[in-house]
Amino acid sequence: MKSIEIKGLILTNFKGIVKLKVNFQHNTDVFGANGTGKSTIYDAFLWLLFGKNAEEKKEFSIKNTVDTSLNRQDHEVEGMLQVDGDSVTLKKIYKEKWTKKRGEEIAEYTGNETIYYWNDVPMQQKEFQQKVYGILDETVFKLITNPYALNSLKWQDRRGILTQMSGELSNEEIASGNPEYEALVANLTQGKTMEDYLKQIKASVKKSKDDLKQIPTRIDEVSKTKPEAYDFTALKNVLAAKETQLSAIDVSIQDKSKGLQSVLEANETAQRSASNLRSEISNIEIETMTKASNSTKKDTSVLDGLNAVLKTKQADLLTANNSLVRIKGLVIAKESDLSTLDITIQNKREEWTTENAKELSFDDNSFCCPTCKRNFEESDIETKKTEMSNNFKTEKSNKLTEINRQGGLLKTQKENLEAELSALKIRVTNGETVISNLESEILTIESSIKTESAKSVNYEPADATAIYNELLDANEVYKANKLELETVSKTIQEVPKVDDEQLKSDRNNLVLEMDDIKTKLRNESQIKLVNDRITALKEEETKLAQEIAGVEKTQFLIERFEKDKMTAIEDNVNSKFKIVKFKMFEDQVNGGENPACEIYVNGVPFSDANTASKINAGIDIISTLSKFYQVSAPIFIDGAESIHDIMQTDSQMIRLVVLEDLSFSEDKIERDTYYKFIDKVKNNGGLILDETLKSA
Repeated sequence: MKSIEIKGLILTNFKGIVKLKVNFQHNTDVFGANGTGKSTIYDAFLWLLFGKNAEEKKEFSIKNTVDTSLNRQDHEVEGMLQVDGDSVTLKKIYKEKWTKKRGEEIAEYTGNETIYYWNDVPMQQKEFQQKVYGILDETVFKLITNPYALNSLKWQDRRGILTQMSGELSNEEIASGNPEYEALVANLTQGKTMEDYLKQIKASVKKSKDDLKQIPTRIDEVSKTKPEAYDFTALKNVLAAKETQLSAIDVSIQDKSKGLQSVLEANETAQRSASNLRSEISNIEIETMTKASNSTKKDTSVLDGLNAVLKTKQADLLTANNSLVRIKGLVIAKESDLSTLDITIQNKREEWTTENAKELSFDDNSFCCPTCKRNFEESDIETKKTEMSNNFKTEKSNKLTEINRQGGLLKTQKENLEAELSALKIRVTNGETVISNLESEILTIESSIKTESAKSVNYEPADATAIYNELLDANEVYKANKLELETVSKTIQEVPKVDDEQLKSDRNNLVLEMDDIKTKLRNESQIKLVNDRITALKEEETKLAQEIAGVEKTQFLIERFEKDKMTAIEDNVNSKFKIVKFKMFEDQVNGGENPACEIYVNGVPFSDANTASKINAGIDIISTLSKFYQVSAPIFIDGAESIHDIMQTDSQMIRLVVLEDLSFSEDKIERDTYYKFIDKVKNNGGLILDETLKSA
């Protein structure tokens, strides 16, 4: 087990203490009246290690708040520790930063800084803190040095620490040896916990109970849909009798309508035959009239054909003339373009000749200073001439090349234009030939029309009516159909009247009575459906009640299992401690239990216990946690004057005791006893913070 003890602590200008050096034994008592700095020793030790005071505050008053003149001096805490026999010295210096700006005589306060030392070696905060944590984690340090630390945590954090320390009991361990529990645990498959299983069971019970509550309402709703009940057997007998009556009436009506039906059927056959004959006769008359009319008409088919061809040829001639005019217009335009292009080509040739004839000449005035008119040096003149000559040749060559390129393009353009003009002239020649041929064909057709028109000048039409009558007289089929139509028309009889109104009225009344009986009989099947539904709902009610009973049995078993598990966990945790007991679960109003972690001292909640009990309980907790974490550290007990029989522990113990000054007491015996106590404290290595008591 790692052992950590504090051997010495030096406070310089820390909070209200100007200078204090404390040497610690394994057990050290620090005495003083309230406000003399007992708690400051503990704050200084915690600030040295973790930068916080006993209340977990990082921002607290390190500086002197009474004599502020001391605050420009350094605020120091130096501690001497012994870790597993090795000495370690830590020091932190908190100091104000005063900076004198340029041009200013007085320095200004610009903030604070902290300087860190480890075995007199300066280092950065991060490195210093890593070394501290290398000795002991901050959380563990507080748990094993402060008797109140565990109780100050949230119950969830307390429970987590205790569970980690005592070990979690598995479901299998709790169920071992109990067949019901073992069967219960066997259902926890695919990562399902006992809590999940209980939630599932409760949800199932709730749903089944909700469904069960609804069944009486559903039965009542279904019952309301049940129709009125009748004597359905009697109704069926009455219906059978009326069906017999209906059959008898139908037979009577049928007998009276049989004679009428035969006449109607015979007349229908005769009328259908007469209609067919009239249709055939009408068709023959229409065909005959068409033939008679056609035989009186003049035949103009040849003349009509010639006129149609003439119109077509005339239209073709008009199209050919329009096309020829358009093409001749294009020829004139192309000839104009070609003439313009020839002029452009000629101009481009003259431009080339002019450019090619250009020569470079030098003016003597070109090679003198424009300001003083003094001629340039001969060598400079030659260089300039050479440069100008080269530039002239290059520029001339580029211009001639460009003129040649443009001339080539104009030549290609002219060749294309000449080809287009040649093709257009060929189209003009072809068009003139087509027009000539069409004009010749039109003259020939017009001559043929005159000849054909002369043939029909003396034509006389025949009498169409006479021809029509002659054709009908010669048609044997027509005459036979006319004769048959007269015969068939004579067979159509007059329809007799039938008196069956009373029978039909009786029949209608009987049908209405039967429909009313059938409506009432339909209630029988509907009543059966309602009764069957009510029976099914009652069976469902019984089944749900049985299911609820079975599931609730499982629920009760899970709750009993959880309670046994809670008891085992509590027993396991509490076995680690001497006077402290932990209640790991709290009772609920509904009879269940929820996880908790309440500390009890001799049956009294920690928060309600007196100071002595709280301190001894804290020492009990620290002793157990030290064994678990395998480390011991100094225990600081503030308010130690409240306890006389303090619990033994292997850890270093530093008791902070309130001691009032009784040196001026009028009771001599009390004052003498007080002085003897002070002598005993000094002889045992204790520390008295009051200056008057130190010299007593």
